[in-house]
Amino acid sequence: MTYKVLFLNPLKDYIDRLVESTPEGFSLTVMPAGADVADMCREAADADFLISGVDVPEEVFRAAKNVKFIQYMSSGYGQLPLGVLDDLGIPVAQMKTHSISVAEHALTLMLTLLRRIPASTQLMREGKWRHDLEEMSYAELYGKTVGIVGLGNIGRWLGKVVHQGFGANVVFYDRAEIPLTVSELIPARPVPLEELMAISDIVCLSVPLNADSDRMIGREELALMKRSGLLVNVGRGEVVDEGALIDSLREGRIAGAGLDVYAREPLDLSSELLRMDQVVCTPHMAGVGWENVERRIVTVWQNVEAVLRGGIPSGVVTATKRAASTLAL
Repeated sequence: MTYKVLFLNPLKDYIDRLVESTPEGFSLTVMPAGADVADMCREAADADFLISGVDVPEEVFRAAKNVKFIQYMSSGYGQLPLGVLDDLGIPVAQMKTHSISVAEHALTLMLTLLRRIPASTQLMREGKWRHDLEEMSYAELYGKTVGIVGLGNIGRWLGKVVHQGFGANVVFYDRAEIPLTVSELIPARPVPLEELMAISDIVCLSVPLNADSDRMIGREELALMKRSGLLVNVGRGEVVDEGALIDSLREGRIAGAGLDVYAREPLDLSSELLRMDQVVCTPHMAGVGWENVERRIVTVWQNVEAVLRGGIPSGVVTATKRAASTLAL
């Protein structure tokens, strides 16, 4: 028996690697971004497994009547129609391979802001040198308090790196209950969100988008931050009230921001964020890197095999954790 695996809306960097790594006994069909919805539904109707990029229409999932498992290739799953997927009664898994690269990117944004790398580069372009710098405007990460909003896999890795590697103090806020052993391992101290915003030198957001996190950082929360405080967002853009953030930056109520995600993407070229010297912007690239591509490819086939063996795939986000009936491996 050959199992049909359908790859929908793929990122181009993943296509060749998935084709090359397809195990014996599986047939991979790739539906490129922009494919006709009717064509996707037709291909989904007899698929055994789906690998999904972002922005796949609900009707495609509904058409996948024989699918035993869906692997979503992104970490954030706020765009997925979870109600529809729960109704299908099959496990759907997010990618949980990105923690290292996203945490490293968050750290890069922190250090770039603290060491004022863009401004220093511009000074050199103007023919200036160290004696032209305002030395009191540069800072270290050592000894700073880093407040992590969302102590999931990314937040835990980031907390460990900034504490153990840079001597920073770590506090965190998470709506979910974090086991004491996890927070002690970093170590990180749980605090209410309001306290985190007030005492942190750097606030880092690493929460997924959901009903609870939508615009959780608004004017009131930003107003609690130190004037010297920095905001870093590697979670989802909608977590922050972008207008309130721009006002806070423009008025000098916070010192700067490092952003990888935005309320609307791609970020409009007319956005004031791109014109602010105290803001570092990157194009939703925190998870980018060849190592993470390889980890994701491995995860796809490991999860498919887990389903075939009657196990639970890694990263399941639906109510159904295990396929109702398994296929013979």
